[in-house]
Amino acid sequence: MKKTFLAVMLISLLLSEARAQESADLESESRNVASAFMGAANFVVGRIGIECLGVLGRLETPREYVHIWQERNAKYYDASTKYVAKKMEAAFASGGNVARDAVLKEYSTIVRKEAEGTIVDWIGRGNKKDSCQRAVMLIDRGILDVNPEMPIYQDLQSLLNW
Repeated sequence: MKKTFLAVMLISLLLSEARAQESADLESESRNVASAFMGAANFVVGRIGIECLGVLGRLETPREYVHIWQERNAKYYDASTKYVAKKMEAAFASGGNVARDAVLKEYSTIVRKEAEGTIVDWIGRGNKKDSCQRAVMLIDRGILDVNPEMPIYQDLQSLLNW
C-alpha cells in the first residue's frame, strides 16, 4: 500500500514538473508579440470589412474579405492560432478553466487594444467614404501582409519555426 501511494505521488510530481517545463518552453515574448500582431491584423481586416465594404459598394462579405487576408498570410496566421491554442491548453492543464480563460482574456485584450487603435487612425476621423477607401486600398495592397521588411518579421519567423 505504501509503495503504491509513493509511486502515485512520484508520478504526480513528475507529471506536474513536466507540465511546468512544457509551459516554460512554450511561452516566449517573441511569440507573444508575433501572435498578438497576427491577431490584431486579423481583427483590423475584419472590422474594416464590416465598416467599409458596403460603404464602398464592394461585393465581398466581411468574412470573405478576412478569409482572403488569412489565405495570403496563412502560414503565419495558422502558426499564431496554434500558439495561442497551445498556451490555452497549457493553462487549462495547470489551472483549469479559470487559467485558460485568463490566457484568452489577456490575449484578446491586447489584440483588441492594438487593433482598435489602428481602426480609429484609419477610419475614425474625417469623411467615412474617403477613409474607408484608403483603408481598404492599404489592406488590398498588403500593408498588413507579412513580409521581410516588417520590423516584427523575425518574431513572426520565430513563431513560424516554433
